[in-house]
Amino acid sequence: MKKTALYTTLLLFFLFFNSCATYNLKSQEFQTALQQGETEKALKFIDANSFLKKKRNLLLYYFEKGKIAYLNGDYELSNSLLNKADLFIEENKKYLGGKVLGMLLNSEMETYTGEDFEKVTIHYYKALNYIFLNKLDEALVEAKRINLQLQQLNDKYPAGQKNRYTSDGFSLNIQGFLYEASGDLNNAFISYRNAVNLYLANSGSFFGTTLPEQLKKDVLRTAAALGFTDELDRYQKLLATTYSPKEENIEGELILFWENGLIPFKDQTFYSFTVLPGNTDGVVSIYNEELNLTLPVPISKGKGKNNKFSDIEIFNVAFPKYVKRNPYFFKASIIKDSITTADFQLAQNYEDVAFKTLKDRTVREVSKAAIRLGTKKISEHLLKEENKDLGAALGIFNALTERADTRNWQSLPNSIYYARIPLKKGKNTISILLTAANGISKEEKVYVDSRKGIQFKKITSIKSY
Repeated sequence: MKKTALYTTLLLFFLFFNSCATYNLKSQEFQTALQQGETEKALKFIDANSFLKKKRNLLLYYFEKGKIAYLNGDYELSNSLLNKADLFIEENKKYLGGKVLGMLLNSEMETYTGEDFEKVTIHYYKALNYIFLNKLDEALVEAKRINLQLQQLNDKYPAGQKNRYTSDGFSLNIQGFLYEASGDLNNAFISYRNAVNLYLANSGSFFGTTLPEQLKKDVLRTAAALGFTDELDRYQKLLATTYSPKEENIEGELILFWENGLIPFKDQTFYSFTVLPGNTDGVVSIYNEELNLTLPVPISKGKGKNNKFSDIEIFNVAFPKYVKRNPYFFKASIIKDSITTADFQLAQNYEDVAFKTLKDRTVREVSKAAIRLGTKKISEHLLKEENKDLGAALGIFNALTERADTRNWQSLPNSIYYARIPLKKGKNTISILLTAANGISKEEKVYVDSRKGIQFKKITSIKSY
C-alpha cells in the first residue's frame, strides 16, 4: 500500500508539474497589459520575457510584438517584425537543431515555426499595416500571398493528412477592397466573385464564417457597374438577393474593421498510465476523452513474484489542445447621424480556424508522439539492462519531462468583423456601440473626412474571459 501511494504521488506530481509549464502562463504579464489596453506596457513586458528571447521561441517574439505594435498604431515597426517572422520561418524550415531534444524530451524544445494558419496570418497583418500606411499596392501583394501560401503549405502533406484550411474568404474579400480602392473594378469583381464561390462551395459557411451580406452586395454591385448582366443575373439567383443601386449622394465609403477578443490559447492533455509491479506481458490501451483517441501501448513486466522499484513503468504522452477565451463584447452596432445603420458582419473566425486546423493535424501529432514515446521507452530498457533502478528512474524522468508544445500566437483576435459605411460630404463622426453579455455597453468613436473612394479604419476590443 505504501508503494502504491508513492507511485500515485509521483504520478500526480509529474502531471501537476507538466500542467504548470504552458506558454500561456509564461506570457501572462504582457497579455494582462494587452487586455487592459496598455499596449506600450505590453511591448515592454515582451522585451523582458526571457522565454520569448530564447532562440527557439524567437518566432513568437516577432509574432506577439508585431501584433501589439499594430494595435499601438506603429505600422512600420509591426511590418518590420512580421518581415522578420516571415524570414525566420523560411530559414528554419529544415533546421534540425532542436528536433533531437524535441524527440527525446518534449516537442516544446524544438524551434517553433508556427501553425500553418499563423504563417498565413502574417500576410493579413502586413496587408493591414500597408493599408493604414496608404500603400495599397504593397497591401495587395500581401493579400494575394495568403491563398498562395495556404495552397503551398497544404501541398506538402500526404493524402489523408491534409488541412481543410486551403483557402481564405476574407483575404479574397480584402483583395476586392484593395482593387476597388485603386480603381480596378474588374479585378475587384473577380475577387468578390472568388470569395462568394468559396462560401457557396462550402454550403454558405467556411470555417465558422457565414457568407457576409455585404459581400453579396459587393459582387452584385460590381457586376452591374461593369455591365456583366449574365453574371449579375446568375449571382442574384445563387444568392437569392436582388441588386439595389446605392445612393447617389454618397461621398466615398469607409471600410471599418473590428477585431474582437483573443484567440484560444494552447494547453495540453495527457495519455497517462502507471504500470505497478506484478503486472504481466500485454497491451495497455490508454484512452483520452478530449481527443477521442486510444493509444495502444505494449508492456512487459515479467512474471516474477519479486516486486522491486525497477518494476515500475510510467507511460505519459502529451498532446496540445486549445482552450477557448470568450470575448467580453459580443456585438457592435454602428450609429451614424444618430441612427443605427448596421451591425458588423463576421469576416474571419480565428477561434474556429484554430480548433479545426489542430484537429486536422492530430494524425501527424499522434505519429510524432508515438515516436517520442518509443524513443523514451527504448532508452529506459537499454539502461535497465545495465542498471534496473537507474532505468526505472529514467522512466520517471521521461514522464516528468513529457510536455506538449503549448506555444501559439496568443495576441491574435478571436474574430474579425467588418462594415462598409457610406460617407457624407465633409466630416463624419461614426459611433460604435459595443455590447457585453452582461448588458454593459461601451462607445467608440471614429472620425473620417470624406473623399472619393474607399478609406479604411479599425477598432479593437481585446478583453476576454
